[in-house]
Amino acid sequence: MTWGQPVHCQRCAHRTHAQLAELPELVVAISLEAVNGTAPKTTGTIGRASTPVWPGQAARLLTDHVVGGLVELEDDIRGLRRLRHRPGRGTEGRDVTGAVRFLSAHLDWALTQHPLADEIHDRMSGNPAAQIGSWHRTAQLFTRRDARLEHHRVPCPKCDLLTLYREDGDDYIACRNIACELLLTPAEFKEHTEKLARQHDLANVA
Repeated sequence: MTWGQPVHCQRCAHRTHAQLAELPELVVAISLEAVNGTAPKTTGTIGRASTPVWPGQAARLLTDHVVGGLVELEDDIRGLRRLRHRPGRGTEGRDVTGAVRFLSAHLDWALTQHPLADEIHDRMSGNPAAQIGSWHRTAQLFTRRDARLEHHRVPCPKCDLLTLYREDGDDYIACRNIACELLLTPAEFKEHTEKLARQHDLANVA
């Protein structure tokens, strides 16, 4: 399974509420990079770091992405629920604060009644929880605030990449490949590793 499938459990809903509440502060932290310098690239081609066109470019683009996404999701829910149009707030800070306040009030509806609430939970999804989780995860990585992870160094059974991790306190082992995002219970992970071990043994015998 992945986050958001087949429905949002209480833990998933709580996670999304918490992620949404943290976004205003994360947006501020991202914006500070525009003043203090662009965060260095930590993934990609080994030995090659991209050079921003201007200082703080990456921070500015990510800020625009998150703020624009929050406002767009607010407008989407207002339209679906036939609520009045979003008031003109004027500044980026007010847009973020207002959007998060609105979305927090309507999040339970969005997680259960939104037309895309049961869509697969990945970065390309219109699933509200997936969108919020993607913005939060990207912001945490950019500001180096991502939770401590235990890396399970076996291939993901779905995408076959070495991207299986477990965060502190999490119930699941999660694939961090954003095109996959598979979730495994500890029992499923144990079964997967035992299957890999058996395949390894058979290959050695052959």
